Amino acid sequence: MNIRLFVCLAIPFLFPSFSYSNDSLLISKKRKIFIGTSTAVAYSGSLVYLNQIWYKPYHTSRFHFFNDNAEWAKMDKCGHIFTAWHTTHYLNQIYSYAGYKHSQSISTLIAWTYLLNIEIMDGFSSGWGFSWGDFTANTIGTLAYWLQNNYVPDLFSLKFSFISSPYAQYNPSLLGKSFYEQIIKDYNGQIYWLNISPFYHWKQNMEWLCLSFGYGIDGFIGAKTNIYYRNNQYYDYSSISRQQQFYLSIDIDLSKLKTHKKWLHQVLKSINWIKIPAPALEWKGNNLYFRPLLFSN
Repeated sequence: MNIRLFVCLAIPFLFPSFSYSNDSLLISKKRKIFIGTSTAVAYSGSLVYLNQIWYKPYHTSRFHFFNDNAEWAKMDKCGHIFTAWHTTHYLNQIYSYAGYKHSQSISTLIAWTYLLNIEIMDGFSSGWGFSWGDFTANTIGTLAYWLQNNYVPDLFSLKFSFISSPYAQYNPSLLGKSFYEQIIKDYNGQIYWLNISPFYHWKQNMEWLCLSFGYGIDGFIGAKTNIYYRNNQYYDYSSISRQQQFYLSIDIDLSKLKTHKKWLHQVLKSINWIKIPAPALEWKGNNLYFRPLLFSN
């Protein structure tokens, strides 16, 4: 499910940062009406669009469950948490701009409900099924954002990095044929990062510096195994070792950088979900490596 969520929610990652300013403006009812109407249209329209491009090729079935918790070493669940967190984040920006007093709670509820609807649609699709693992990851992502903003504002954030892996060539239909497909399909090239800002409340001039903890995988040709059948052909890549990777690095919170240009500040905020390449320690198997400049696996 991470693939669909990432694609369908990628656009909101870009435009909300440009849709508001911090200027003290008189909040009008028209703004609330506009934001509320736009969100409702985008909410329902995206679900209809998703149904057409993703679910239509599959038959509708009785509601059923699908357990995918053992797949991809939980990388897909990291993707759900990441998507849920950022969806809630940008919805909060929109509703805050509109003048809603409880924008954090509203955005959390809307994001969680939206992702729940997608899981329910999965449950009625013969090609998928309702995943409790995906549901839990979505809940963690939305709830984590709400808890942070209510109790430890700006303490942590989630980021993403990617570089093409050598494994997509062994299973291109699953891992992606082009670079753009591989960004959202090939978990081997992805790293999900948890950024913590230890200096935010203590040193004002260091608030942009973050400690970054990353998680990735390597050698995963298939979801559960490196052996698969496709088009009546047998593929065995069991000789490729499937391993998890853990990282410790540093990062920059681009939204905390002080600039004299408002447009530049908005640009930096809009790409703040991307991990900046930096030196890192990598723990893979029983080995520890130093990576002078790490962007992804």
